[in-house]
Amino acid sequence: MSRETPKFLVILFALITLLVTAGCLRHDGKAPVVNANGEELHGAWESGSKNIAVFRGVPFAQPPIDNLRWRAPLANTARPGPQKATEFAPACMQTTYTTDWYADVAKAFGHGPESAARPGAISEDCLYLNIWTPQLDSSANLPVMVWVHGGSNKGGWSYEPNYIGAKLAAKGVIVVTTSYRLGAFGFFSHPLLDNDDGEPVANFGLLDSIEAFRWVAQNIRAFGGDPDNITAFGESSGAGDISDWITTDIAEERLYRRSILQSSAGSLVARRSLADEQNLGRRLIDSIGLKGEPSAENIRQIPAEDILTAAEEELAGHYFDAVIDQLTLRLSPLASLGDMTKFETDVLIGSNADEWYMYIDESVGRADLEQKIAQLAPGHEAELLAMVAQETDVRRAMDRIMTAAEMLCPSRYLASTVSRLGGRGWVYYFSRQRAGAGGEKLGAYHGTEIPYVFGTHDDWLPVEETDQILTEAVMDYWVQFARSGNPNTPGQPEWPVYDRNNPRVMELGDNIAAIAPPDERLCELLGPESLLAK
Repeated sequence: MSRETPKFLVILFALITLLVTAGCLRHDGKAPVVNANGEELHGAWESGSKNIAVFRGVPFAQPPIDNLRWRAPLANTARPGPQKATEFAPACMQTTYTTDWYADVAKAFGHGPESAARPGAISEDCLYLNIWTPQLDSSANLPVMVWVHGGSNKGGWSYEPNYIGAKLAAKGVIVVTTSYRLGAFGFFSHPLLDNDDGEPVANFGLLDSIEAFRWVAQNIRAFGGDPDNITAFGESSGAGDISDWITTDIAEERLYRRSILQSSAGSLVARRSLADEQNLGRRLIDSIGLKGEPSAENIRQIPAEDILTAAEEELAGHYFDAVIDQLTLRLSPLASLGDMTKFETDVLIGSNADEWYMYIDESVGRADLEQKIAQLAPGHEAELLAMVAQETDVRRAMDRIMTAAEMLCPSRYLASTVSRLGGRGWVYYFSRQRAGAGGEKLGAYHGTEIPYVFGTHDDWLPVEETDQILTEAVMDYWVQFARSGNPNTPGQPEWPVYDRNNPRVMELGDNIAAIAPPDERLCELLGPESLLAK
């Protein structure tokens, strides 16, 4: 339950809201114009809004094409003359992976594949970002939230319908959504690459995101933002990429102040080596069947569509992720956390109740569950099987085990480490299940929290009063965290810092309240701590 908020805090919050609203943009039909990065950018007014300016398709790096394919991103070169920033840029090269995901979720809620989100186009020339702002006063110093999308590092784009930042920006922040190279274009290496000494030969997609943050830090003041108050937030592989930055030395500059990690994907533990990545790259290129002896020059000339097709066939089921290349990434995130003696940033992190359920085949059986448990926690099979015995079917039991091992427990471990080393870790547990047959079929599925963060519920999703109340709470918490590093805000239930000695997590669902962490014993057996103890 919510504790009573001191009256002076309520008044203070009301005054802040009034000031933000009073300072909002009011337009007279003329396009908003900003000078940034040496360019004159002509944006637009967000549809349905009288005071949110949007700048779409703003380049933050040079196009990674031709000789710049499979190289670290280079800072964008200013273009002369007025530049239109009214249309989204093409998404990075990808298959229909993310569109298929949307189609599957829409189907569960009784809608056809035509409801699924699709990018306008795809291209290798895709390093662009989008900005929503309620003020264009360079002295406004609004907090900045930069979104890194998910999609297993092989799909997704910066302007998916759920990532439109207008409603979040209306809360008094600047919202930026960005892109990065995906799949074999962003997470690839090959022994033939002729990159200069000291220049990365892997992890290009991760470096793209960092270059986007560098652009934001250098230019966001022109849009009304505070470059010293940037929050990185993302979901799934996007959150996993951000966690790589905050647990390792991959981003040496302080380009962000705090982080929000939603359903962070990607292992804290095992990472491939550069040699492993280059072997995969060799397999991929060999499968294309170039004539003659391949070279760095001619593999960079392979048509992008051929690389995309070959990766889908040759590397089917492969998870694209950052590798330990001894240049950008020297240790696994878990090893880096173990070496840390101080943590200077605040982290808000969490997961959903049924992350893995939608990905588990309906044919899964008891033998599969036993095999997975034996693989994850040898010696504890009987106890773990007893802990999930009350689940209605084997698929639900497998979901609890996989969700705990892959997302729930690593999230809590990271939060407790942050709090122990001087930062503040805040943990949420998202449990809201949508109404109707779709909610019953999917539960609190992977990605279900995103429309609540942005206030962008798809037309085909059932939205009840509970969903609207939860949306306001989530947006308030996220914005307040971006503003101050503490999600607590007047009018919403109190959210305690995560303390390993007295752990409490914030349930975000039908119930909005601090609770004891679900599945604590599962995390003792399946979490990163168990790996460190071995």
